[in-house]
Amino acid sequence: MATVKMRKQRLRRWMWVVAPVALFGLVGGAGFWYLQHLGLRPADQVAGMFRPPFGGLQHVNVLILGVDSDAEPRRSDTMMLVALAPSQRRIGVLSVPRDFRVRIPGHNTQRINAAYTLGGVPLAAETVQALTGAHCDYYIKVTSRGLARLVDALGGVELEVDKRMHYRDRSQRLFINLQPGLQRLNGEQAVGFVRFRHDPTGDLARIRRQQLFVRAVMREALEPRNLARLPGLLKLFSEAVETDLTLRDLDAIADLARDIDPGHIKARTLPGTPVELAGVSYLDPDYQQVPRIVGEVLYGARPAVAIVNATGIPGVEAGLVRRLGGAGYEVTEVRFATHSESTSEVMDRTDHPEEVGEIHDWLNCGNVIRANGQVIAEADITVLLGTDYIGK
Repeated sequence: MATVKMRKQRLRRWMWVVAPVALFGLVGGAGFWYLQHLGLRPADQVAGMFRPPFGGLQHVNVLILGVDSDAEPRRSDTMMLVALAPSQRRIGVLSVPRDFRVRIPGHNTQRINAAYTLGGVPLAAETVQALTGAHCDYYIKVTSRGLARLVDALGGVELEVDKRMHYRDRSQRLFINLQPGLQRLNGEQAVGFVRFRHDPTGDLARIRRQQLFVRAVMREALEPRNLARLPGLLKLFSEAVETDLTLRDLDAIADLARDIDPGHIKARTLPGTPVELAGVSYLDPDYQQVPRIVGEVLYGARPAVAIVNATGIPGVEAGLVRRLGGAGYEVTEVRFATHSESTSEVMDRTDHPEEVGEIHDWLNCGNVIRANGQVIAEADITVLLGTDYIGK
């Protein structure tokens, strides 16, 4: 009985690896033959047994590629960089829109998802590295067909379909026909859900749905009925996933994921501006914001903060400046307003809900708002100190 209990505990822990397909791919199995069929190279596994996880590195970036077809030539429908920092207990997920117009090394300028078609994983990794400045240490590649079979094996996933989705692409054998509302989707429907991109915001809405899908898969995979069936599910993962991570690496990812609240995983999408050239739609990356967002998501940098003192009392902001600096924030500017305001505000120019909440707690007064005309463009967050801050 003790052996069975230990087995179940290990299976439960491994599910933190296999559940969020976009993040962790697959894990499990033993023996040379089984490793081969799981897409984990046997020679790499043997070598990995004699080294620490990730070769002893305390920070690694894993490139996630979602392949849109099971026939060549394939395109990478999904591109993510997942930062893993075990010693800091931190995970960051950076999504790269597939419509980004970039120069692919050795080729011309085109959509970034063409990099995989032109040169497979190596060229895709090189292109993402050129865009972000972040090195891709490992990769996980996921196929649509394998993903659909995985969802079916889990008994489907429950998702809120936000709109009517209808689309057909015979060349890719893709047929999407979903009605809005909360429902349980089978494998084919779930793949359609994550691949549908006919929205006003194009790829950005699709990326948001992918994030919802990952959470839904995690919920289903952690159901007791699926935990007990994990060994039988592993064969399906071999069709869905290819990776150069070793089992020891994956075990370390499982430990890290188990100890982190999913709500504390920082996830951002690189921003871009829609453009149309010769009848083709692209997104031009916002290269000014890329280094800042990469620093925050992948390397744990804190956002830049500006302070506007509208209390009428010079120097009242000094304590807040010290506290921000001590917490790792970069205070880029302090201004003294020409007139006072009664209510303090924390204004978020981009997307930093955790940091904005933390700063608002420190103020112990005022409001949190998305943005307004007083936001300082060079800062991610602008703090307006009103008279309600005096004495706080």
